[in-house]
Amino acid sequence: MRYLNESEILPYIHAGKEIEQYLGSYYHNDFRCVRYVTLGKDKVGYYGLLFELFDDSCEGVESIYDYSSVEPDNLNGIELGSFESFRILLEYIGNIAELDSNKYLISGQLDEEIKERAK
Repeated sequence: MRYLNESEILPYIHAGKEIEQYLGSYYHNDFRCVRYVTLGKDKVGYYGLLFELFDDSCEGVESIYDYSSVEPDNLNGIELGSFESFRILLEYIGNIAELDSNKYLISGQLDEEIKERAK
């Protein structure tokens, strides 16, 4: 697994790929939850999706992508944007969550990152 820094992610996004970043864990009503953000671009502009999920690993669910949403109305993430500029999107998300400019991943690699953090 190779992390991307902020200066490397726009070419991936312009190629139609989504970029993700794990934002850590927290507790909601005594249940461990995890957060991550997905960044991408569509016809309208740059967007972000914030996912807040129950950590279902203790239930035998192996992938973060299969965890259940904390809010049933946000199964596909909380929409953040659309913005004309990628920089404005990052600033907006920075008001909601702390992003690490050197810890971006190509979509689909969060399970591997979580395993690395658990070591």
